[in-house]
Amino acid sequence: MTAGDLRGEAETERRAEREARILIVEDEAWDAEQAQRLLTGAGLAFTAVVVDDGPSFTEQLTAFRPDVILSDYHLPGFSGETALKIAQEQCPQVPFIFWSGVLGDEAAVGLIKKGATDFVLKDRPARLPDAIKRALGDAAQQARLAQLEVQLLEAQRLASLGHLGAAEEAMNLTRQMLAAAREEATGPAETPDP
Repeated sequence: MTAGDLRGEAETERRAEREARILIVEDEAWDAEQAQRLLTGAGLAFTAVVVDDGPSFTEQLTAFRPDVILSDYHLPGFSGETALKIAQEQCPQVPFIFWSGVLGDEAAVGLIKKGATDFVLKDRPARLPDAIKRALGDAAQQARLAQLEVQLLEAQRLASLGHLGAAEEAMNLTRQMLAAAREEATGPAETPDP
């Protein structure tokens, strides 16, 4: 394992332990506050930034580096669909959840096909905390699996260079981490009674 791998692993662990960063794209202050109240009430530790237009959204993608984006669908002079497109171009790994009062089923399915993670209707807000937590968990799992793939490639590179001892050690470590990640994603495997 290289120093870069260790730094990447440490960054993943720090992101899991710190408060989630949520970028809220909403033009109605009351709706943004309601979303934050729901998340606080569900025990989610987070920091939020609220924006209501395209330039602010684009700026905050870079400055704030959100872990998840929560977006209204209709905004004056801007749209959630446009925000989704920008987010996919600039930070495709960040989950994008629509929070809307006017999103019909067909539109929601279309947005999911375009890359949205989920959608929550404002008139049924109780689902919002679970949607955010699930999106954050899925993103963390994807980041961890991507990191393991990098480690496996490094082990294969070491093996191809003839560094068999280092490659074997790296492969064993990667296998252990991959098994732990799979167990975390699916739950512990049941062991039969002897």
